[in-house]
Amino acid sequence: MAAERPVGSWARRFGQLRMAGLFIAAAALPWNNVVLSNAQILMLIGWLGEGLAARTLLSDLRRAFTGPWAPAFIAPFLLHAAGIAWSEDLAWATDLTRILLPVPVFGVVLSTAPPLGERAIRDVLRTGAWSVVASTVACLLLAGGQLQQGDHRALSIFISHVRLGLLLALAACVFLLDRPAQRGLRWAHGVAAAWAMAFLMGIGSLSGLAALAVALLALAWRGLGAARPALRWSLRAALLLLPGLALVGLAGLLRPRPATVRAQDLATHSAGGEPYYHDLADPQWENGNSVWVHVADEELRRGWARRSRLDLHGSDTRGQALRGTLVRYMASMGLRKDSVGLMALTPEDVRRIEQGMPSVRTGRQPLLAARLDQVRMELDRYCSTGDANGHSLAMRFTYWRTGWWIARRHLWTGVGTGDTRPAFAHAYAELRSSLEPRWRNRAHNEYLTLLISFGIPGLLLVLACWVAPMVAYRAWRHPVFLAWAVLFVVSCITEDTLETQTGATFFALYYALFVFGGRWLNAQAGLPTGPPHVPARSG
Repeated sequence: MAAERPVGSWARRFGQLRMAGLFIAAAALPWNNVVLSNAQILMLIGWLGEGLAARTLLSDLRRAFTGPWAPAFIAPFLLHAAGIAWSEDLAWATDLTRILLPVPVFGVVLSTAPPLGERAIRDVLRTGAWSVVASTVACLLLAGGQLQQGDHRALSIFISHVRLGLLLALAACVFLLDRPAQRGLRWAHGVAAAWAMAFLMGIGSLSGLAALAVALLALAWRGLGAARPALRWSLRAALLLLPGLALVGLAGLLRPRPATVRAQDLATHSAGGEPYYHDLADPQWENGNSVWVHVADEELRRGWARRSRLDLHGSDTRGQALRGTLVRYMASMGLRKDSVGLMALTPEDVRRIEQGMPSVRTGRQPLLAARLDQVRMELDRYCSTGDANGHSLAMRFTYWRTGWWIARRHLWTGVGTGDTRPAFAHAYAELRSSLEPRWRNRAHNEYLTLLISFGIPGLLLVLACWVAPMVAYRAWRHPVFLAWAVLFVVSCITEDTLETQTGATFFALYYALFVFGGRWLNAQAGLPTGPPHVPARSG
């Protein structure tokens, strides 16, 4: 017995190291990719040491790659690795495979370690959720004057605003669903949930808000399962109407503006006698006013030179064409773009224009409202001119159309793991896309990316590998997993979620946490949690 104590002691210590890596990874997601990577290495070292100390490493490895469901979860990573064989862009292929390393790491570790238990999963979720809240507080403190510029990306300092929106949506669901026994902690969770949702609106994260809305609908649908049949299906029918009504309202809000400016209603000359420039074909509006009418360029040049040291035909401090910023700002104030209009600008207005603020409302309205105005402007321009350059929503339409053009030509084999980049470059050239080279990106849709990379068989294989372990281990019975799954599925519609380290880790960590770490759900239901011969280790 004395000889076995060190083994047990070391196994426990390495098990604690494994758990520490898991908690650090959950906490690091909204902060830093370097810490995130090191946390996974720490977790892997703990798992290896634990297996060696407990003499179960070989059986763990055998289970991870021959068991019923862990290999299914790891299979998409292996498919990406195999896809390098028919890829021409080896640099991007290997880089993408590296980005997906969290999938085998979390899959192997959590599928072979003992089930975590309800308390451990709850603590991991709380750690991740509170870390997201802390990161947003830090962002708010560090953003400073950038908030006044109305940039919805300025509030996300550490990671992409898209990924931050996804993490905030999950944090809101965790706080809403986790109801601690202590009253003070319940109040703290309620405040944190409100903060997460307010910050989502504050950064104007339309994708995050949409995903959160769908997740809450799914949770409401699930919560009605215990109601009487008549009441249950009546309320569920009402729930089905809500997304349709929301889409109708949003479509009405964002619909292209009718052309209400008529040439005969416009003045021909400024008060100083200069002929006005009018572009009635340009659909751009600011604060209800058409932008490119009543423009007297020579008066603007002379008057602006007296008000600012920046060249009118140069750039503002954000690198935008200053003339465009000035004209848009004056339009937002309802001014004509001439010497008289310039005189109406205050020194504060001049400073804001120099800083690249295109509207008198920029920085003075909620960022969500500013984001909706921006989307409306994008759609106006796209519908009128077909120009999507620099506009995130409009460019996605071009990405999806181009991606589908590629997919149809490689429906059965795909182009390979790394060849999405050259395939899109070729497609843009072949289709003579109007997108400028700097905006010619990939699909921004994970399902379309998988279809382009591996064809229909590969796409179906990946989807099956995502669904099968979840169904086998009944992970969907945990409400937070249901919320997470909806958030992930929705995020993949407008983003290549798995092509960034944060996105890939968000997927791998939480999927493996619930599906493999949450095998205690099966134990509660009297279902198997794993092979009976596996010795118990520290969880």
